[in-house]
Amino acid sequence: MKNGEKKVVIVGASAAGLRCAARLVRLNPSFRVTVVEKSDVYSYAACGLPYVLSGDIEDILMLRKSKDGMLRDSGYFSSVKGVEVLAGWNATRIDKQKKQLHIQQQTDLRTLDYDGLVLATGARAKRLPGLPVHPRVRTFHTYEDVRPLTEDLAHGRIKSVAVIGAGLVGLELTEAFTAMWGAEVTLLEAGSHPLPFSVDCEVGGLVGKVLADQGVACVFDCRVERLEAHDGGVRIGLPTGTIEVDAVIAALGVSANVDLAAEAGIRLGRSGAVAVDSDFRTSENDIWACGDCIEQVHALRKDPVCMPLGSLANRQGRTLANLLSGRKDRFPPIVGATAVKIFDWNLATVGINRQAAEQEGLQTRSAWVSMQDTADYWPEVKNIFIQMLYSPESERVLGVQAVGEGEVVKRIDVAAQLLANQAVLEDFAHIEHAYAPPYAPALEPLAVAAMAALNQQDGVEGLSPLCDLQAYDLLDVRHASEVESMPVGSQAPPLHVPQHEIKNRIAEIENAHSSNDRTKPWMVLCARGARSAEVARGLVGRGLEACYLGGGLIWRRLASKESGEDS
Repeated sequence: MKNGEKKVVIVGASAAGLRCAARLVRLNPSFRVTVVEKSDVYSYAACGLPYVLSGDIEDILMLRKSKDGMLRDSGYFSSVKGVEVLAGWNATRIDKQKKQLHIQQQTDLRTLDYDGLVLATGARAKRLPGLPVHPRVRTFHTYEDVRPLTEDLAHGRIKSVAVIGAGLVGLELTEAFTAMWGAEVTLLEAGSHPLPFSVDCEVGGLVGKVLADQGVACVFDCRVERLEAHDGGVRIGLPTGTIEVDAVIAALGVSANVDLAAEAGIRLGRSGAVAVDSDFRTSENDIWACGDCIEQVHALRKDPVCMPLGSLANRQGRTLANLLSGRKDRFPPIVGATAVKIFDWNLATVGINRQAAEQEGLQTRSAWVSMQDTADYWPEVKNIFIQMLYSPESERVLGVQAVGEGEVVKRIDVAAQLLANQAVLEDFAHIEHAYAPPYAPALEPLAVAAMAALNQQDGVEGLSPLCDLQAYDLLDVRHASEVESMPVGSQAPPLHVPQHEIKNRIAEIENAHSSNDRTKPWMVLCARGARSAEVARGLVGRGLEACYLGGGLIWRRLASKESGEDS
């Protein structure tokens, strides 16, 4: 589109739209760029809103300020960025033939001519069908959602709250209500565990334990049947009964805001978001789209997906500005890296989980490791738990989920780059990382997870931390002190042979089956899985049928809410 003076109109003054506008003007000073925004408050870091509610960010205005402290309002964009922002104007119609955008502010009507139109209309909060319109029933998505909720909490009008949806925002709000405001929180989720579309039950079980330890009442496999709001509170009808709370927050995620595009006949994809090509072109000439309103190519899925993330929207806005300026650029397929803070724990994921893999028709296996984020002798060492999903046929890694009190986000950042390049287990096993005891173990935990997966490919099977132990004869290879502090708790008592005694007592293990005392395959147990994997390999090498508990008893105890101490 570059060549002389051009009029570019952008609909939407959030991450993608403003990033595109500002870079367009920097690259093309002759361009006249106008951004149309229906809200009077814009260009704020929406992902920071839950942290305003939690008190981590004291002043909500910080979300609207530039790094040098300037408020990002119309004057800022005009004087600093050279971009005209028409705030409070709603884009109502696109006239494709005349290349005009119709906009409205109350009773005032205007028409903007364009040479190029960019739709960056973002996303909006999903609403539960039949959700009553009442001050005590709300969504949480915009700048305007924060103040009334904070005031009600501060004045004691909300002492109990139900959060519907255990996704990223639902978990952030749950922490804010609990830790900052001391409210009684009931978390309602239709899936079997938190973050059901991001993580599998093994990781979800760990998150559920964290929530329960903080006093959150978690109700899973639960669908809201009815909501009745009144001035005194909200009555929620569930399959198991009725609960009463002071307020309800529907945190069901967001959907692409495509009304303007759909009315103009612009093609939508299977995800319901605007369909674009590799250069962000829509189905109509001279109209592009970027940000939360579009669907994107996913490196691990057959069909494009709509994945509204601020990290992606910012990059898309810059990429589109480069393309509109005649520069060579490309936006690669995404892998969906996300992170969330859950009280004192951190969770991050990338790629797909088992549920998504099944939807794609992919055969998968998983490996689980319980690790530490620094050298195990470092004073501030913390636990992390990693699950790696991969294709047993190609050994391509399909997803990584990591959670714990320790550093997990940097592991997922590394995994994201590898997944984007179709890395296999061997690539992960040979990760080179910056090593020093305060920062990492000598073997990077991501690499250890890949090694566990490669061991499985070699016949050393690590089963889910939540598997049914009753299907196996148990061999506990921990020290006696570990067994005492964290008993297994199975119906049939394990055979206890500490790892350092295995060689001298191997005949006892072999004879246990030949004497019909134990007739099931051996399941080898230890605290974290490393020792039991070694023993299982030795037993398999001697012709015995054996596997081990992936992630060890620490993972199982936390994820299955069993009692006992970590060791």
